[in-house]
Amino acid sequence: MHIRFNLYPKITLGLIFIGLVGCQSLPTPDTSSKEAPPAPSSEKQDVKTPAGVVIRPYEREEIQRQKMRIVIPEQKNQQHFSDGRQIPAFKKLMQETQLAYKQGKWNEAENAVLQAQRLAPQSAETFLYLALVADKKNKPANAQALAQRGLSYAQTKPMKKQLWLVILKAGQQQKNSKTIQQAEKALKGL
Repeated sequence: MHIRFNLYPKITLGLIFIGLVGCQSLPTPDTSSKEAPPAPSSEKQDVKTPAGVVIRPYEREEIQRQKMRIVIPEQKNQQHFSDGRQIPAFKKLMQETQLAYKQGKWNEAENAVLQAQRLAPQSAETFLYLALVADKKNKPANAQALAQRGLSYAQTKPMKKQLWLVILKAGQQQKNSKTIQQAEKALKGL
C-alpha cells in the first residue's frame, strides 16, 4: 500500500499559520521610552550656516485669548449709491430728453430717455421723464407705475416730490381716491 500525499497545500497552510502566530507574538513598540520634544527656550539662538550666514530666529508671541468686540457702524437712514448719472453719455442723453420734452416732441424724448435708462437703470430721473412722457401721451396708469418705480431709486427730497406729483396727477386722472390720498400724505411728509 502506497499512500500518496499532496504536500504542497499542507506546507502552504502551515507556513501561513506560523506567519500569523509569529506576527501576533512580535513585541509592541514602547512609546514611553521616547523623549518629549524639547521645550522652546526663551533665549535666542543664532544659527550659523557653512556659508557664514547667521540666522537669528525672531521671537514668537504667545497667542492669547481675547473677548471679541463687535462694532456696529452707524447706519444712515438714506442709502447713497452710484446710479450712473456721472456717465457723460447719460448726461448728453438726458439733455436731449429735456430739450425734446420742452419742445413737445414726446416720442423723441421717450427714445432718448430709454437709451439713458439703459446706461443708468437705477436713475430716478429716467423714471421721472418716462412718467412725464406717459402723462403727456394720456396714459395715466403707465405714468403712475413708472413714477412709483422711480421712487424706489429716488435719493433726494426734490426728486421724490416730483415723482409723487406725477402719481397725484395720475390718480386724479384715474379718479382713484386711494392713490390721491396716498400721494397727498407723502407730499405733506416731504
